[in-house]
Amino acid sequence: MSTRPAARLDYALAASRSQDRAGWKIDLSAPTKSKLSEFRVGIWADHLYCHVDADTRALLQHVTGLLRTAGADIDDSTEPVDFAESDKLFQRLMYATSSATATDAAFAADVEAAQKIPVADPSGPFLHSRPCGTATGVSPTRPARSSEARGRRTSRSTTSSSRRPRPLWLSPIKTSTPPPQRHITVDGQKRSFYDQTGWLNLTSPVGLPSLVLPAGRTDAGLPLSVQIIGPYLVDRTVLEAAKQLANRLPSPVRPPAFSV
Repeated sequence: MSTRPAARLDYALAASRSQDRAGWKIDLSAPTKSKLSEFRVGIWADHLYCHVDADTRALLQHVTGLLRTAGADIDDSTEPVDFAESDKLFQRLMYATSSATATDAAFAADVEAAQKIPVADPSGPFLHSRPCGTATGVSPTRPARSSEARGRRTSRSTTSSSRRPRPLWLSPIKTSTPPPQRHITVDGQKRSFYDQTGWLNLTSPVGLPSLVLPAGRTDAGLPLSVQIIGPYLVDRTVLEAAKQLANRLPSPVRPPAFSV
């Protein structure tokens, strides 16, 4: 298994545009570790807010065992951010961003509707997350507050630990392995389709680098993956950890070739 294409893409994406190079540049640091035994890894395998299924829990347990065998310093008792708050912040930012493409008429209708619908209503989170305050116009404070909250969580998630900071975190990428329908089933319990993205949404609001690494398959042959998360601006250390861990994992599930 190779992570070289991802590394090449990282270097391409991190480069500044040619017309901007005279004024600024991106200078991400080289990987700080070269062996799994050098890494301190926080394991975040499950959470009541976004509970994962048995296959996913077993996968995290297996990968954690591989890291321990390789000599990594493992901590499975801490959580870098408040899951519920982080997910709600992501939703607010996502819904607010969607207003950028709305027509004036559609935006005005959303502003009016938000005054009549409580936040607890199924449509409430979307309407109340739009950058609007009252029916008379736009309030710039709501997106500003969300941006400030994102900044605070970035700082907190980079340094949070009960003992000492974890340079890397390992987590699920989704709650269940079956292909998502309009709902998902986790250990026999029907859940919202949007729970499937809860784990992936953890890094977006706080701007942390993350990478999804294929890590095996279920008994039914469905692919399983884990998410590696690093502190702010240590993208290349995340890539190096993925490279080292990939050498100990099975080859990714490849779909069969289709012929017309």
